[in-house]
Amino acid sequence: MTSTSASPSLTASSARTSERWNRRLVALLVALIWPTQLLAVAGIVTANTTADIAQRFHTTQVAWFSLIVTMVSTLLIPFVIKAGDRYGRRRIMLAMIGLGVVGDIVAAMAGSFWLLLVGRGIAACYAPFAALSFPAVRDLFPARMVKQASAILGGSMGLVGVVGPLLAGWLIDAGGYRAALWFIAGATAVAFALVALLVPETPRHDFQNGFDWLGGMLLGGGLTAVVYAVGQAGSWGWTSGATLGWTAGGLLALVAFVLVERGSAHPILDLRVLGRRPVALTVSAAAVGQATALAMASMGILLALYPAIPGVSDGLGWTSTHNARIGLTWNLVMLGTGFAAGRLLRKADARLLWGIGLGLAAAGYGLMGLFHANATELVLTACLANLGTGLIVSIAPVLVLGVVSVEEQGQGSGLMQMFFNFFGTVVPAVCFAVLAAHSTVLKGTAFYLDGGYTWVFWTGALILLAALAVSLFIPALRDPESDPESDPESDPAPAPAA
Repeated sequence: MTSTSASPSLTASSARTSERWNRRLVALLVALIWPTQLLAVAGIVTANTTADIAQRFHTTQVAWFSLIVTMVSTLLIPFVIKAGDRYGRRRIMLAMIGLGVVGDIVAAMAGSFWLLLVGRGIAACYAPFAALSFPAVRDLFPARMVKQASAILGGSMGLVGVVGPLLAGWLIDAGGYRAALWFIAGATAVAFALVALLVPETPRHDFQNGFDWLGGMLLGGGLTAVVYAVGQAGSWGWTSGATLGWTAGGLLALVAFVLVERGSAHPILDLRVLGRRPVALTVSAAAVGQATALAMASMGILLALYPAIPGVSDGLGWTSTHNARIGLTWNLVMLGTGFAAGRLLRKADARLLWGIGLGLAAAGYGLMGLFHANATELVLTACLANLGTGLIVSIAPVLVLGVVSVEEQGQGSGLMQMFFNFFGTVVPAVCFAVLAAHSTVLKGTAFYLDGGYTWVFWTGALILLAALAVSLFIPALRDPESDPESDPESDPAPAPAA
């Protein structure tokens, strides 16, 4: 790679010393948005390939196609956080994306299901990218623009909802699952180029020499075991020996992690950060709010795509393409709200916007539980819910930003990512348990009745209201603009190495 230090847009100091939006800062933000939200696009595209893959490889274990990504991501997050703080986030980003490209290529070329899983597992090394991109915003943008840039980075998820479903349908119709996997590989390679060319190295926040491998394995492994148990509980049974065994093993590993970290000279995670009440409340509420809002959106897609069979299945029976077209309405609402949040943050308290987002999403899904019989009802209730979801995904990183220091930003974002992975598994599992209680089994396939969909959306609304209640106790947030550690003139980061 040739040196990039000659370009004025490629140094952290030049990016941070600007006090208004310019081409350099826009390019930097785009270079962070693309790889961060590509993960969600890839999730939508690969979710649409699941049925094709199960039939092509004649496997009953297709659930691993998605589950392995969550498990590898959860395992790696503690190491990604520490490595980003110690060696600079850009270096770790490039290593993660590079592995992602390799894994995507292996998966696209795989001739067997198990080789496909190997490729997916390698590609999952890229999955914790958000644990680095949000802290990088604080390192690279002028202090007064950090909240707005963070909100745009989070709110750009609305683009995923607009583009993802249409893209997935077109790719799969044109070339099957391999076309979709090759697209992901190409898009990941573009992400590598954007980060390499436009993202400067960030300052180091950890100058210790030792590395707590044991603590990282206990934390990542413990969380992974619990996520795996919850993810499989629907098929194993919530009280089965396998579910209870994996859960118990994961919890024991987490207890051992706490004991190891207390005696470690170089802890992989400073427990004092999570031990502070503002951090614990904020990270938990942010993770639960995002996981629930996005899980409810996926339940809406399930309702739309499941067939309409009187007395058997109370879905709407839409095709994927029809659902994507109808869904443009509420996804555009989410996109617009997300970008508007960045401007609202200039004057409004992030906690107020967060509370409004949770309230709107809860109201939308509560009403969706009553009104979801046709396209008109679903569009109106989903648009209301996505007004809230746009605020939720935009404001969550800003909340975490406001309760940790510059040095703790990596750990704060990483904790939210770990909690999000956990609740992102738990909430859908609870939803499917509710649906199963209101289902009809026909020829080995479970079809869901209207009462199940109603209770699922009401359950989501109640969880969002619980997150709102917890959020009321979040104290006043730290403002990066008034934080002396965020002064763009202090301690500028070096230019990227050749």
